[in-house]
Amino acid sequence: MTFAQRRVAVAALKAVLDALLVSGVDAASQDGATLRQLCGALAADAVGQVQAGTFGPPLRACFSAATAAGATFVGMDQVRQTAQAVSAPDLPVQRVAQIAARIALTEMVNILAGTVFTSRQDVDAALARVNLAFAPAEDFAAGRFDNTAWRALTALHAACVRDLTARGRPLPRLVSYSFGTRMPLLTLANRLFGDASRAEQLLTENRDVVHPLFMPASGNAFSG
Repeated sequence: MTFAQRRVAVAALKAVLDALLVSGVDAASQDGATLRQLCGALAADAVGQVQAGTFGPPLRACFSAATAAGATFVGMDQVRQTAQAVSAPDLPVQRVAQIAARIALTEMVNILAGTVFTSRQDVDAALARVNLAFAPAEDFAAGRFDNTAWRALTALHAACVRDLTARGRPLPRLVSYSFGTRMPLLTLANRLFGDASRAEQLLTENRDVVHPLFMPASGNAFSG
């Protein structure tokens, strides 16, 4: 590894660590403090860790700490994008970037596994983002003929798709409604569902409601 390669690789690693710190974590929590400590320690020793090729385990610990501290699916995907934004083609640099991206993908799947979805649209949106996220890492592994990494990535990708598909199947779809005039929440619930007890559901899906006596004439509602 040349000096220039090491400098770029270290910069890539530190960029990933910075992205982890703003991935939606609860900075005030104990887990948030642990994340800062782990990221700080790795950043301080980044040159030596990159040179020795030993950055993987401490980087994984940082990712795990971020997830424990409440990192969001979108936030973790942004960490993945930060890693894959590294354009330098040198293998030592890409090794840092691709390892970080693969760990980010693993944590994205872990976060989704603990996510409670309320509609199929939410699941479909997550699926679309997962497919986009995995494609660059899978393509890179295939292009490098790294069969071990490619098989691991495609297996994780497939498992995530199966899980989301199975969980999304029984969920209702979010559909639009439109009436000629505003009406009270309970009346609207009766009109849409024949069930006034689903009024709270309507409020959840139409968060711009000013007052439940004056529901908007058009909005969103679950189909089932």
